[in-house]
Amino acid sequence: MSIKKDFKKGEIICHQGDENTTLYLVESGELLVFGLDGTKVTPFATIGENEFVGELSYFDGENRSAYVMANIDSTLMAVPPSEQTELMPDWMIKLGKNLTRRLRHIDKLIAQKGIKRSKVEGIKPLSIDEQREILQKIQATKN
Repeated sequence: MSIKKDFKKGEIICHQGDENTTLYLVESGELLVFGLDGTKVTPFATIGENEFVGELSYFDGENRSAYVMANIDSTLMAVPPSEQTELMPDWMIKLGKNLTRRLRHIDKLIAQKGIKRSKVEGIKPLSIDEQREILQKIQATKN
């Protein structure tokens, strides 16, 4: 059963490497998706209302590929993978798994080859202070 969850600004929703495979739909608010390499925080995307986050893990059952944090107070609808067959026809589940496999493969190639975009549209780099603040929040949730 889908569950509505509220998250406060700065609250960590998912940790990179987590085994959680829940899919989230943003009902209100905004999320920041980012990676962590040592102490360097790299923003990947912002997710807004009526957008999903966690779709890769939802379809393939693999660990989370990134961190997700509430940029502002946010309300999410959490959809556990056990609801896939109730919500989607079989062909849609197969399509989701296929696309997820391709995306993960491309992500690995990019990481292996060290390919970097010179400019990522819409995502500004985080300041040192913003990175420190995020690192502190991650550390607080791990203790």
